[in-house]
Amino acid sequence: MIADTSYLIDVMRGDPEAIEKGRMLESYGIPICITAIAVFELYVGTGLSSKSTEEKAKVHSVISSMPAFALDFDSSREGGLIFSARKKEGMTIDAEDAMVAGIARLNHETVLTRNTRHFSGIEGVRTDSY
Repeated sequence: MIADTSYLIDVMRGDPEAIEKGRMLESYGIPICITAIAVFELYVGTGLSSKSTEEKAKVHSVISSMPAFALDFDSSREGGLIFSARKKEGMTIDAEDAMVAGIARLNHETVLTRNTRHFSGIEGVRTDSY
């Protein structure tokens, strides 16, 4: 299971549904992983925050022990294909979401997100929400 940034932010904010979803997945032995993209997005947020030091500590405490997927050559290719296919169809997708979708599709992982519409209709990409 790949945690989208929206899920990680919800966990850091103490959202009860996100926390319960994490506990449920853990009870089933399903690991929640992060991507290099989520790390990037989270640290952009901390850098822009007026409480940067506190936010960095929060981010570190949530993600430091999570397994991570890198954005490598193959997942970059998948993300690029997803991004261009959406653009050709007249649909928009953030580059970051396309990269996460590429990682998920390549690794046959489900994306855990509050924003399922960001990933809907992408062939080979499943989502789960809370």
